[in-house]
Amino acid sequence: MIREILRDKAASLGDAPFLRFRDEPTSFREMDDGSNRAANLLREIGVRRGDKVCLMVGNRPEFLELWFGLAKLGAIMVPMETSMSRNSVSYIASHSDATIFAVEDSAYPGIEDQLGKLPKIRKKIWVGSMGGAPPGFLDFRETLGSFPRTASRLPPAGPSDVMSIVYTPGTTGLPKGAMISQRNYFDAGRVWAEHVVRAGDRDVFYTAQPLSQVQTQTLAVVGALVSGCRLVLADGFLASTFFDAIRRHGATVFTFTNSMIGSLMNLEPRPDDAAHPARLAFGGAVDRAMAREFGVRFGIEMVEGFHLAECGGMCLANIGDGAREGSIGKPLPTYEVKVFDEFGEELPTGISGEIVLRPTTPGSAFLGYYREHDRTAENMTNGWLRTGDRGYVDTEGYFFFIDRKADCIRRAGEVFPCAEVERIVNAHPKVLESAATGVLSGLDDEDVRVFLVLHPGMDVSPEEIVAWCTGRMHSHLVPKYVEIVPELPKTAIGGIRKHELRKYPVGGGWASRPS
Repeated sequence: MIREILRDKAASLGDAPFLRFRDEPTSFREMDDGSNRAANLLREIGVRRGDKVCLMVGNRPEFLELWFGLAKLGAIMVPMETSMSRNSVSYIASHSDATIFAVEDSAYPGIEDQLGKLPKIRKKIWVGSMGGAPPGFLDFRETLGSFPRTASRLPPAGPSDVMSIVYTPGTTGLPKGAMISQRNYFDAGRVWAEHVVRAGDRDVFYTAQPLSQVQTQTLAVVGALVSGCRLVLADGFLASTFFDAIRRHGATVFTFTNSMIGSLMNLEPRPDDAAHPARLAFGGAVDRAMAREFGVRFGIEMVEGFHLAECGGMCLANIGDGAREGSIGKPLPTYEVKVFDEFGEELPTGISGEIVLRPTTPGSAFLGYYREHDRTAENMTNGWLRTGDRGYVDTEGYFFFIDRKADCIRRAGEVFPCAEVERIVNAHPKVLESAATGVLSGLDDEDVRVFLVLHPGMDVSPEEIVAWCTGRMHSHLVPKYVEIVPELPKTAIGGIRKHELRKYPVGGGWASRPS
């Protein structure tokens, strides 16, 4: 499917720019040719339909050439962030049954010793400066040009073929490999471009988020591909130069995370803050007040949505004139969304339960977790995917996210979402990110404990955080324990390991909670 899309875009748009990276353009035709060469190279070293290939490559054109090349063969990408820990690399490479490992030069030193301990890996590909490959590696850039740029010898790959296995956090601490089809990628990108950002001929997409993340792949990359828009790919995020890049590239749409918005809001205000071409920003899980202030200050329409790896991209979006503040939106055309109780029965409007979804487009369904039949069954109920997220729907069909089902604090006879504490704490100008947990203080009662990671160069006392929270949240939720840590323990793909935080000894950063 990706093979046909690239071929058609190369034929219709030809030399029009598809990608711009470090001011170097790549046309639709060049991306088709480059991914054909990559597919022929991969086929030559033994990659076949269904084979898994780990891709530990950052934001650069080679990622797309390899990914699209694998898709043209019907092979499967297993993406990894370049900062992933050695233990995570070992687990994912082994669990996915990958036989080929592609790594970029900047990531290699951190995993060099692990690669030699992976018996299933039979070929290693080097992505970096030409001629710099270590012994035993195939130099991708040096070798690519010797392979044909045609797809005539490539086997057919269909819409139902698995295009990637994306590892997501698991409640046990071990990540799960969500299998995503080519059809799923296409539908997610098309719906995002057409219905969410309403892409036009003059739009330019911009992303500073890692290509290893499924939302970047489905929305920014495939969205740009199917809509014929240009994609500007940044190799990282730096708040001080972010809008300079938006202006230089003429970007009209960009994706964001909560921490990105916080960092941009912390910049010193300038008279020309809104003097740029960007019209719309898309993301999720941002403090409502901050998102509103950001939109006003920078003159941008802020669109929030709900997405998860298992559905390949978007299933809800809060868009247009009818957008409801605080909502995660209404279902997009490719998904039906409901709220179920613990018995799998649909709940009436206004009653909170688990958000569940199922595709409306044939062939665009979640294909399950790789080698995890039991966990797949646990997450599926009569064709409905259980998201593990708690929320409700109002009488007009708008959905509202409350929290993760298992991520709550029991206090004074009630259950409160940890996300409510984290949302307010994260809004503190010195806080980069936080994680809230409960500390047992009675038979069925918990005190609130919050772990903080501060912005570089910042310092804050537990008492300052308590004072910030007082009056901004329910009195029961004001933290009793505030602990500043250099970093939060995370899973292979960025989820916070709260089960590890709960094991930390209590008392290091105690602060009295006001009565």
